Amino acid sequence: MQNRVSAIVQPDSLQHSGPGVDYLAKGIARLQPRPHHTALLTYLNTCWPEASFKHRFSRSGWFRSGGIRHQDGTLLSQNIEEWLERSLQQSGDFEQLLIDIESLQPLVTRFNGVTHFFTASYGHAPEACWQLEVEELQEVMDRQLLNSTAAAPLDLADLTDPLHPARLDGQPLGFPVYRVSCLTNLHLALETAVNTPSLQRFFSEWKEGPGSGLTDFHRHWFFQRHQSQNPYGVQELRLQPQAIKASTLKTLPWELSANATDMAAQLRSFDKAAGFFGAWYFAMVAGNLVPKELAQRLQEDWINDYRYISERQALWIRNWLHKPYTL
Repeated sequence: MQNRVSAIVQPDSLQHSGPGVDYLAKGIARLQPRPHHTALLTYLNTCWPEASFKHRFSRSGWFRSGGIRHQDGTLLSQNIEEWLERSLQQSGDFEQLLIDIESLQPLVTRFNGVTHFFTASYGHAPEACWQLEVEELQEVMDRQLLNSTAAAPLDLADLTDPLHPARLDGQPLGFPVYRVSCLTNLHLALETAVNTPSLQRFFSEWKEGPGSGLTDFHRHWFFQRHQSQNPYGVQELRLQPQAIKASTLKTLPWELSANATDMAAQLRSFDKAAGFFGAWYFAMVAGNLVPKELAQRLQEDWINDYRYISERQALWIRNWLHKPYTL
C-alpha cells in the first residue's frame, strides 16, 4: 500500500530541519502499533532528538478502500480498480468478466483507520510547531465482489461501489500497521495557506488571551490540511484549526435568550470543558461549536453594563462584529 505523504521540509535548524519525511515514514512503518504509542514516541525521540513530540489527539471511525483477494485470503491486488480494468481486458467484454468473477468469487477488503496527531513545538508562537499525522490501519474483509442476491452489475462502477454490497463480518487480515500521512511545519505552511491573514489574527488574539500565560496552544488545537483547486486550476492549501475536545464541546447547549447571569454561567461551563479561559471566543471563530449570534448578545450586554466578560474579550467581540472572520 502506497504511503500518502506530504510535507513542508527545508534544511537548517529545528524550525527547518529533521530526519526527512521519507526516513520517518520508513522507520514508523516498521513499528507495531501499541497503546499510548510508546514505541513510536521512542523512535521519534531517537531519530529526531532535537524535537519532543507529544501525542495530542486520535480520530477514529473512518475507513479506506482496500484490495481484492481470493477466497483463501491470498492477495490478488491492492487496487480493485486496476485489477478490474486488467481483468476486463483479459476477459474481452463485461459479460465475460462477470462470468469469470462469478467463477473466482473474489473478496474485497477495506482498511479501518485511526489518525493520530503528534506535535513538537520549537518556540512559544502557536505556529512554531511541527505536526505529524500517523495513520493506524488494519485491513479487514469488507464484502464479496459480486452480490448474488442483487441485480447484476451494469459496469465497473457497480462493482467498485455497489448500491447493495454483500457485506462480510470484518475479519482482520493481520495486525494493524502505522503509515505516515503528513508532516507539516506550520510556520512554513503559513507562507502558502490561503487563509493566512485570518490565522495570523487568530494567533494574535490567542497570544493576548490564554497564550499570554502558560497554556500550550497545541494541547487544545490541531490543524487539518485542506487541498483544493481554485477556478484557475491552481492548488490551494487551507489550514483549519480543530478543537481537540470538539466531541465534548459540541454537546454543550447554548441558550442566547437567557439572562445575563445564565449567559455568564454558559461561558464558564464552556471554558471549563475546553480547559482554558476564553475558549468560547476561539471556538466561535474556528468552527461551528459556538453560535456566531453569541457575539451580538455579548455586545448588547456589555453596552448595558453587564460586565461578565473581560475588557479584552469585549474588545475582541467589538472587533469581530466590525470585521467578522472565521476559519
